[in-house]
Amino acid sequence: MESMWLKYTLVVEPDLEDLFVAEVLTSPYTLGWMEPQIEVLTTENGYDYVENTEGPVVGYLFEPEQDSEEEHVARLKAYILRWNGRVTLKEVEIVAEENDSWKEEFREVRIGDWWVAPTWTDPASLEDAEHILWIDPGAAFGTGYHGTTQDMLLFLQELDLAGKKVLDIGAGSGILTVYSALNGAKQPVWAVDVNPQSEYQVRVNTLNNQLPQEAVRVVIGDAREDATREQLPLQADLILVNIGGDEIIAMLELISERIAPDGQVVLSGIVDWNREAVLAAYEEAGFCAEKERYSDEWVTILLKRKT
Repeated sequence: MESMWLKYTLVVEPDLEDLFVAEVLTSPYTLGWMEPQIEVLTTENGYDYVENTEGPVVGYLFEPEQDSEEEHVARLKAYILRWNGRVTLKEVEIVAEENDSWKEEFREVRIGDWWVAPTWTDPASLEDAEHILWIDPGAAFGTGYHGTTQDMLLFLQELDLAGKKVLDIGAGSGILTVYSALNGAKQPVWAVDVNPQSEYQVRVNTLNNQLPQEAVRVVIGDAREDATREQLPLQADLILVNIGGDEIIAMLELISERIAPDGQVVLSGIVDWNREAVLAAYEEAGFCAEKERYSDEWVTILLKRKT
């Protein structure tokens, strides 16, 4: 039987976009994409982007159909009340999971020495690319467009992953998981996400990059909960966390417990006004910040466990 989804088109005031995205990523809804706030461009030197700050931005959320459309819409309207009218519902559609129209929104993007591209990319666009990470976004978050993902990939390109046991929390479509597996990390690389759709998408992207399924191990659930925690490795040399600042602080107990001596952590999904709180919590727990990257208001931090 064909799976059906509700596709919600929301209008979001431009200055609210970052907060909206950060909160939706921890909600029961699946974020498709936001437009036209950032348009990614490919150039002779790699990639660039332009911002359109005039007028509202449009966000697309998805939710599997389980009840009547009226019940789903009522719950969504109740959910967006928290933004006091600054987020409004424009349109509701019921779409098949196989609906491919959204593919037009995604194209190749260069991040450091690597290109991230969906499998439907025109080969001519990548004829000079030396390293390609094939990522089909699907219903799980993680396209390579967002600054948090790009900054984490840039950090990963600077690290020696050979033989390292890697745990990716908030794996989404598996972009960081698959990169790690392709670049020498000890297999399996562990991918954890609360979104059930993540498992399918990580599996698809593992195959897209000619990796065996055993190269990754997907765990669905909240890594802080015992049932999920029990499925994770007892120790990891590198832990990647791309969620929200408050959630990163809440994840500290698990990370402190599972990080190897002298291990490293890359944290992202942090907004600059929450940076100090995140850093203070991790420094108190024995971590030292080694390097930071910024993309607009988003902060990505590389930390090392003090020995």
